[in-house]
Amino acid sequence: MRSETPNGFILLEVLVAMSLILGVWMTSVGAYQGLALRLAQQEGRRSELRLDFDTYELAEQLRVNSNQAHLRNTPNTSSIGLKNESSRMSSRNHSVRPVIKPALKNK
Repeated sequence: MRSETPNGFILLEVLVAMSLILGVWMTSVGAYQGLALRLAQQEGRRSELRLDFDTYELAEQLRVNSNQAHLRNTPNTSSIGLKNESSRMSSRNHSVRPVIKPALKNK
């Protein structure tokens, strides 16, 4: 009494579909773990670089301050050049992209 055309899936088709889904899932989980590991390593390197850069900036600030103090105590020496020296602000404190507000047309 069975009809010639089956109405559902056979067990082999279900197993093949499940194995394909599992393979794709395992591949995507592996890729995600690799990306997460690389991101953590980059963040570690970035924090080390920031610490080194901050140490360098502090050393430069101390050098400039000691030069200014020395020039103030030395007679007949102008410290105008040091007054105009930059404050050695870290470039990471500046925004990368300028914030531009759109002009309002209908006020």
